[in-house]
Amino acid sequence: MARQSDVVYTARPSLRQPYMVIGLNGWVDGGETATGSLRFLRRKLRPRKLAEIPLGRFHVYQVPGQLSLRPHCRVEEGLLKQYLPQRNVFYYWVNPHGDRDVILFQGVEPNLNWEEYAAAVLGVAREFEVSRIYMLGGVLDKTPHTREPGVSCVCTSEELRDDLAHRDIDFVDYEGPGGIRTTLMYLCQRLHLEMALLHAHVTYYPEFNMVITHNPKAIRAVLKRLNRLMSLDLDLGELDRQAGEFEARLSYMALQNREFQSYVEALEKDYAEPEANDAPELSADEAVHAVEELLRGHSDDEG
Repeated sequence: MARQSDVVYTARPSLRQPYMVIGLNGWVDGGETATGSLRFLRRKLRPRKLAEIPLGRFHVYQVPGQLSLRPHCRVEEGLLKQYLPQRNVFYYWVNPHGDRDVILFQGVEPNLNWEEYAAAVLGVAREFEVSRIYMLGGVLDKTPHTREPGVSCVCTSEELRDDLAHRDIDFVDYEGPGGIRTTLMYLCQRLHLEMALLHAHVTYYPEFNMVITHNPKAIRAVLKRLNRLMSLDLDLGELDRQAGEFEARLSYMALQNREFQSYVEALEKDYAEPEANDAPELSADEAVHAVEELLRGHSDDEG
């Protein structure tokens, strides 16, 4: 059970049966699909802070082999200029385009006390009578970078699954270890709260040791669905441009390596694209600029 001190409220606004959107840094954040989507939503919606879950009872700053929970620091000429710890923060946004408002939760997967962490999150959901929770994520898959990533889903009920059918979403079968997502979903079922996990299938080329840390096509894939499901009326043009540049960069790399190019072409033949890729085609100048950025990045790495 969550303690009263597990959530520190900044505001208690009156919200209209809000949706909650969750994006956590951790295991199922391939391509930064979860954290990147929440950053995009925060930038576009400009929500206000609602509450925060302090790190102390749920997180270990140093996990062997993992640095993601350490604070980010900046030192200039021997002086500490910036200290940014990881945070678990709720935000709220009043939706002028629909009849339901939105709560965003951006944070870090807990290392400790999973059920108490989940109870704290769902305590906020119950406090504001959240009507449905969407949790975003990205799973590594052999999705060709030239194709639109698929989005798969796990739901808390048959009724919710029926509601999400025919929305360019696949429903998955799985048996194996669970995580904080399944803990949240299990508690939602017990509390009769609707929850859906939306996971983009993120480009991953293990044969070439290639893991793409930031994938705008995966972020766009989940946000396109969320945009429709929640009537957000978001302009995704920025992500369309980033997706085009992302594809151009990887396609340029394929042109430099025949084995890599053949590998991608083989994946393309076997891939069933969920929907048409509506990203605008890059002009010749834009494609050249994308390649120059890629090469500049390689040069910086070598330096």
